[in-house]
Amino acid sequence: MDDYANIWLHRAKWAYLLLIVATLMSPVFYVMYISFNENGFGAAQYVFTTRWYGLIFSDGQLMDALRWTLGLAVTTTVLTIPMGLLAAKFYKATRAKVAVVFLLLAPLFVAPDILSAALLVFFKNVNLSFQGLGDLAGVSLMDAWFRLGFTTTVIGLIIYTIPYAFVVILITMGRYNKEQTEAARACGATGWRAFWDIEFPQIRAGVFSASAFTMILCFNEYTRTSLLKGGFDTFTTVLVSQMLNEGMSEQSYAMSSFVSFVAIALIGGIIVFTLLRSEAAARRAQPVAEPNTVPA
Repeated sequence: MDDYANIWLHRAKWAYLLLIVATLMSPVFYVMYISFNENGFGAAQYVFTTRWYGLIFSDGQLMDALRWTLGLAVTTTVLTIPMGLLAAKFYKATRAKVAVVFLLLAPLFVAPDILSAALLVFFKNVNLSFQGLGDLAGVSLMDAWFRLGFTTTVIGLIIYTIPYAFVVILITMGRYNKEQTEAARACGATGWRAFWDIEFPQIRAGVFSASAFTMILCFNEYTRTSLLKGGFDTFTTVLVSQMLNEGMSEQSYAMSSFVSFVAIALIGGIIVFTLLRSEAAARRAQPVAEPNTVPA
């Protein structure tokens, strides 16, 4: 059925899609709305201002938490995306596809608080074991290897994000024809050159999307980071702590909106980039008209 046969049906589909997006994004838009209020949340009078956005960088607690969160997000993304890519390539090559999918998606079926508590107990026991080994060897090098902190939080975030990265990259790889890699290898290309020159340009939209998705997941995660982070604060833990105590400050609303603006711009940029590349590829794939020939 042609989607454009009935223009009103086509418009109704788009209206329905936009309604769903607006419904899902309404809490974010409301936070943005509050962030421009001079009187803050719950005020009877709304006075538009951008003053709070100028003050967010002077809030030491928020900036410190943002730095820790950004470090966790970047480190997790750098480690997770290659793992997800390798897992997707292994899935395409193996016959045990059900087992691979089950192992990679298993973390999604465990409640976040249960999995985080299990990792907490695991890291504490592993750290005690390494401390015992260090005491026997007379060295203190291994005492802090698995102490709760940045490393344990990154491990927890990798376990959390790798299923999403795997699925996003795998969907993009579904359009790739592996015979292209075989043809490149037959022409003398190494495995790496065949991947980088032939396969990666066709799946990089999925890789970039998975990277952006992983970054956003790390910024939004609270349960795992709060149990595994040790002695530092992340962006979400600061916001939750404020809400449970004195309430979020005006700078916190502005910072939340700023992060949301960046996330929306990032995802929107990837979507636009993907659509433009798809349109360009479609144009290149169109048959070229044969030049007019004059019979001899």
